[in-house]
Amino acid sequence: MTSHSNTEQEERTRGLPTTDSESEIEDWSSDVDEEMKKWLSTAYERGSRNPMKEPLTAPWDLPISDADVERLKVGFKSQSMDDKWDLLMEDPDENGGISLHIIRNWLQEESYILHIVPKPSKDDGGSARIQSITWEGNKSGLQCDAEQAKKEAVILSRGHLHCEFEMLPQYPSSVFWDPRAYKKLDAE
Repeated sequence: MTSHSNTEQEERTRGLPTTDSESEIEDWSSDVDEEMKKWLSTAYERGSRNPMKEPLTAPWDLPISDADVERLKVGFKSQSMDDKWDLLMEDPDENGGISLHIIRNWLQEESYILHIVPKPSKDDGGSARIQSITWEGNKSGLQCDAEQAKKEAVILSRGHLHCEFEMLPQYPSSVFWDPRAYKKLDAE
């Protein structure tokens, strides 16, 4: 049988933080709350992720419903290692345009950015549009074209945010990372 002396017990508890007042506990608690809010936030912070190595951009001009705009604005933040993607919304620009950043969360690397312009006005019946897409042009020595990048971004947005994108067909999961849609980049 092993006995534990008082000295051993004191050594194990010596490293625990001590506080002199309840205000110190409240300060610590509010700091933890703020860090948790930041960690769970679906807001994109410029410079907080690894930028694309070789960004490519293509026009899109895809009309999207108000419901899809709201779903995109909510975003998605991974909660476990099983979630592979973060979909983070950047604050609106001076014209009300927003950008959804789709990020491979383990590597913190941006893969796609959907550039969304708001409805022209409430009276004309127009809709918001995905004006363009930017995607990583060098995925470990491979590159896809704009159509493949659009499909992959739509599949991720539908899967994580439940967007409908009524103007587009339903893509089978086999389309995502379809090796036939990628070309090998020349080694330099």
